[in-house]
Amino acid sequence: MSQDKDPNWVATFSVTRNKDKFDASGNVITGKEKIPDFVSVDSEKINEKSGKHYRKNFAINGVWMEPSGYVQKDGSVKITIKKSVSKKKAEPADATAFGFGANV
Repeated sequence: MSQDKDPNWVATFSVTRNKDKFDASGNVITGKEKIPDFVSVDSEKINEKSGKHYRKNFAINGVWMEPSGYVQKDGSVKITIKKSVSKKKAEPADATAFGFGANV
């Protein structure tokens, strides 16, 4: 079923293994144990200060969201979706600008 025809569809997003947490062998880097195992995929834009790509976030009803995933002890993956915030004071979002969901 296509997302356009599904009245229950809210958002679709992609996550990838967090390159900042694991070394080339796949082991967790010391001191990085508490950061997410999975994060949003990289966008095309690069942060000039850090030289790293920004994450590709998505909007639901005009509010920007950022997903992250954590592998649990039982092997399952726990997905957390948080509102993205900026340091600037954001103007009120137009809730209709993004429709009813996002597809990233």
